[in-house]
This record gives sequence, structure tokens and C-alpha cells, in this order.
Amino acid sequence: MDSKIDLSAVLSRFEENWSRRIDCSPGWHSLIVKLDEELSQIDPDYTIQQVKEKFGGLRYYFNTKTDRFKEMDSVVRRYEQIAWETCEVTGEHGVLMVRNGWYRTISPDLAPPGFEVVDREKLLDGEASS
Repeated sequence: MDSKIDLSAVLSRFEENWSRRIDCSPGWHSLIVKLDEELSQIDPDYTIQQVKEKFGGLRYYFNTKTDRFKEMDSVVRRYEQIAWETCEVTGEHGVLMVRNGWYRTISPDLAPPGFEVVDREKLLDGEASS
């Protein structure tokens, strides 16, 4: 993973009243840059409110003044799905893991003690517990 990924284009898109922060580990930074590049092809003037990790998944909140929100949202959802299988630390293959209610998408080799793999399908169906 390249730890010197240029995030300046992404950071420049944040709306005025939002903190210009990317609240996730560097393993997802290249995904975020690629996502921004795809969205800017659809709407060069789109804006961002938040980019963060939540419950082990990537969240990317944006606005557009065009009528292409659904198309852009589809692109965001695709990258959010990719993040579910990408280690948030290294950018390599990762899996959703949990310890005491703390979710991370990470390589099992890098997981701190006590983290266990989560069956994401069961989690989405409301069957998994932490």
C-alpha cells in the first residue's frame, strides 16, 4: 500500500460547514481517491459532507446539484461494497471482524487479539450478535 496517497482533491470537495477529514485508516485511501475520480466524471462540482469508517464499512456522504444523484449513489455503493473486502489498514484483502461491538474490516493476520470474523450475511439479516 502506498502511504503517500494524495487526498487533496477529495479534501477540497468538503462543504464549508463540514470538517475536512477522512476518518478511516489509510488502507481505504486509494479506494476513496478512485471513487472521487469516478464521481467527478459524472459531476465535476459535487461536494462531500463526510468520509468515514462506521461499523467496519466505508461511508461516503456527498451532494450534487445535478439530476444524477442516483447514478452517483450507485457508484458510492459499489465502492462501499469493495471496502467490505479491503483491509482498512493495508488495502489488501480483508474481512469484517468484531471484538466487543467494535467492527473493523481487516486482514485476520493483522487483527488485534480477541477479534473474530463476522458472517456479514447473518449480520445484515440481523442474526449476528457481538
